[in-house]
Amino acid sequence: MKKLLISAGSVAGLLLISLVAFLYPMDAVPRKEPVAEVTPLPQPTEMGVLPTRIPATPKPTKKPYMFSDKNAYLLMKIAMAEAEDEDTEGKALVMRVVLNRVKSRGFPDSIKKVIYQERQFSPIENGRFDRVEPNEDCQKALDMIAENGWDESRGALYFESKSTSTWHEDNLQFLFQHGNHYFYTDREEDSD
Repeated sequence: MKKLLISAGSVAGLLLISLVAFLYPMDAVPRKEPVAEVTPLPQPTEMGVLPTRIPATPKPTKKPYMFSDKNAYLLMKIAMAEAEDEDTEGKALVMRVVLNRVKSRGFPDSIKKVIYQERQFSPIENGRFDRVEPNEDCQKALDMIAENGWDESRGALYFESKSTSTWHEDNLQFLFQHGNHYFYTDREEDSD
């Protein structure tokens, strides 16, 4: 009986070896398949423990925008309406004023509400905002802000093109001029 069991075990082993040899012959030509990029395993840590699984995450080509497509479009549209003749930074500064207002307690808390706030942006009042479409330069300005975090606004909450009105000069703190726009922020209250 022992010989029969040994023989059955030997036969099973031979069948397994034959099956492996059939599926993977020694003289077979190796297949030429594209080699996937392999992430090297990390070196042992100070604790001597390696992670069990290393996720392979592709690197994004662009950083995601910090706001929705609708808000991105509104920002580009207000920049086009207010600063069509300005350079890319001039358009980005208009967008930054809107974003600074969203963060400020003294203004509405959304891009749409800031842009449409009554008597704040002349293109809303005169209808120009509805007639313009953002150009490629507006997209570049948005990319500067959204992808690179660009902010040279110094916290500006207002801007104007020089006019006969002196309201901005009389009531706000002047920050700087860029192109044809003058940028301002609220004056600090004098404490007595």
